[in-house]
Amino acid sequence: MRAILLLFLILAWSLPAMAWEPLITGNSRAPEHLFVVDKKNQAFFVFSNKSPLRKEYQWQVTTGEALGDKEVEGDLKTPEGIYFIERQIDTRYLDRDLYGEMGLTLNYPNPVDRAEGKTGFGIWLHGRGKEVVPFDTEGCVAMDMKYMLKLEDMIELQNTPVVITSTMSWEEGEVELEKSRKIAELSMQWAEAWGDGAGEYFDFYFPDRFARSSGKSFSSFKNHKQGLFNTYDWMDVYLEQPRVLAGPDYWVSYFGQVFNSPGFFSRGVKRLYWQKDEAGDFKIVGEEFRNHHKSDLKESYIQDRGQRLEQVVEKWRQAWLDADIDKYASFYHPHAVQGEVSGLDNILEEKRALWGRGCEPEEIKISGVETDVGRNKFEVRFKQEYTSRSGYSEKGTTTLHFVPGSGGKWLILRENRKETR
Repeated sequence: MRAILLLFLILAWSLPAMAWEPLITGNSRAPEHLFVVDKKNQAFFVFSNKSPLRKEYQWQVTTGEALGDKEVEGDLKTPEGIYFIERQIDTRYLDRDLYGEMGLTLNYPNPVDRAEGKTGFGIWLHGRGKEVVPFDTEGCVAMDMKYMLKLEDMIELQNTPVVITSTMSWEEGEVELEKSRKIAELSMQWAEAWGDGAGEYFDFYFPDRFARSSGKSFSSFKNHKQGLFNTYDWMDVYLEQPRVLAGPDYWVSYFGQVFNSPGFFSRGVKRLYWQKDEAGDFKIVGEEFRNHHKSDLKESYIQDRGQRLEQVVEKWRQAWLDADIDKYASFYHPHAVQGEVSGLDNILEEKRALWGRGCEPEEIKISGVETDVGRNKFEVRFKQEYTSRSGYSEKGTTTLHFVPGSGGKWLILRENRKETR
């Protein structure tokens, strides 16, 4: 009886994990091009996600000699999950029969893999200088060089995912997944909490699993971030629209990200890995950031912030025109400087005195609005024509210097006005 039980335990330990066999469908939050490796059929698919989903290409590949999901270094298995192309490598100086002339590294093990204790490294997509036959690598995905060259034209390093599955099915049409929408919304809320430097930022994380994926305690991560929150007077976090993909038991959101603060500016690609906690809520179990000067990311950031500031200026103008002191005050930083007047309390005291003498605004016109957004800079310049109810009028140019506030607000830190005749 003991021998039978021992045999059962050995067999149970050796059984592979449940194979991942997803259904691939179109989704507005999925990438424009989707690369999928079907290990069972030794096939590589390129889908275009342009409603409907379409299969653009399919060609033969070869994967690991051993079947199943990769667990440990040297097991000759190809991993299953969501991975990203990191770097392009010239493999001409390696064994050309095995590696062809080009390789693309993948981020195995990803944070979820690390949280689950998986080991190994060096998983690539690469060419092959000999005939491509099934299940003929040590864990990489290899293909004929003509396909690698075709792939080269479609990738953006660090921002291109590769879905590796046991096998898969697909269908045309667009399916808006509720979980995909939820993950995208959570990603935006996470960014806002980060920009606010609020304690709620840490509530987005799954502490135990995040610690395993990052290799350091969650308390040290939290202390480091809190130190930065206390250091910076303000932080501005901008995300492009998140892309979202479902993995075997996790979700990945990834996006272009800009971080702007006094003395520090960065831009690149951020990836957040999500799983459900004990309460059934999605939490971040791992994250990755890659510095990447995406050609259009900074321009998107400048355009987005410029448009927002123009909207803020119009609301500020209306609050000023209405002589609504509370609403007017809400646009200013507590330490704002307006001309020669310093501090919000003094600015408001001056305005109350002025408006109390019957000098409330009668008309305020703004034209020629220009924004200047960049590293540690948020400025709006415009021409201004002002007329009070008492008949006083002036023309000039105004420059408003903004800083980010909490809750997505923008606050005027300095206001300079130059009168013209």
